[in-house]
Amino acid sequence: MKTLLSVPPALSTLAPAGIADFLTHDPPDRKLGSGGGTAHLLHQAWRAEADALRFADWLAAEPRILLHAGGQSRRLPAYAPGGKALLPVPVFRWSTGQRLDQTLLDLQKPLLSELLERAPASMRTLVASGDVLVWNDEPLPPIPEVDVLCVGLWDDAETASHHGVFFTPRAQPDRVEFMRQKPSPGEILSLAADHLFLLDVGIWLFSDRAVDLLMRKCGWNGERFPGGTPDAFDLYTTFGEALGRRPTAPDPEISALTFAVLPLQQGEFYHFGTSRDLVTSALALQNRVHDPRRIRSALMKPHPSLFVQNADTGRPLCAESRDIWIENSELSPHWTLSERHVLTGIPANTW
Repeated sequence: MKTLLSVPPALSTLAPAGIADFLTHDPPDRKLGSGGGTAHLLHQAWRAEADALRFADWLAAEPRILLHAGGQSRRLPAYAPGGKALLPVPVFRWSTGQRLDQTLLDLQKPLLSELLERAPASMRTLVASGDVLVWNDEPLPPIPEVDVLCVGLWDDAETASHHGVFFTPRAQPDRVEFMRQKPSPGEILSLAADHLFLLDVGIWLFSDRAVDLLMRKCGWNGERFPGGTPDAFDLYTTFGEALGRRPTAPDPEISALTFAVLPLQQGEFYHFGTSRDLVTSALALQNRVHDPRRIRSALMKPHPSLFVQNADTGRPLCAESRDIWIENSELSPHWTLSERHVLTGIPANTW
């Protein structure tokens, strides 16, 4: 099983050794979208590893995790140069066996690897988002053999309205009717009279047949991309909304693919897409466990939403401070912090 990682251009030549089996970045002068970016990552890995093999033979040779961690990251600029998948995640106070330098990618990989290991042999390609952590302590349910399988979580309408949403009939919850991208809470609640709904967490498994169709939708002719790079194509809207028994936006080829959603009954969803998410998700992870018998650290902070990693702060944070993230920084005693700060890469200073 290999990990293919799409990262920002600056990181592709500076990435630490061993973080992935293959790294690349989208063309800096083109926007490919999530579908085009997936096709580009596969194409570049194939050319780097086994250009002499037919693409179909290379694809069938082994399972692969594709993680999208590039993009401009306008909503989380502190980690735009390195990509969200490599942002540092504080060790959990309720768990052992962690590393002080653990990244979001380190925490994502166990579930992604288990999904691929337990999936039918025909499903060898897993695509995931680099800014989402899905935590699952329960055994995985049986994974059906389909062309496209998406992982889903139960959540409320307000949260679901910011993501993709899968709808299944209440009488047949294992049958996916359609997918909608960011429907309003009102639309979700109106459909909820007859449907159950699940949040799309951005983890999709594909059969080789589905990958071949995605490649062709991005301009692939079976041997190459005539323009040199894939055409822009969105995986979660154009492809996703064409899936299901009654697709939102039917496409004769995509709609013919078999499709299912895998609900993680006790799964937890942590988003790291914005500066606010960075703090709130880190705090929620720390607070997963409240049992004092499982809390491994006796250290107390002035406020639980203060996170300091690999940093030297010249003045202690006070009880009035909250929602602060300091990482890889050196702050002089002259700094005064109040609330809602994300500080990274601050050099030694007397500011």
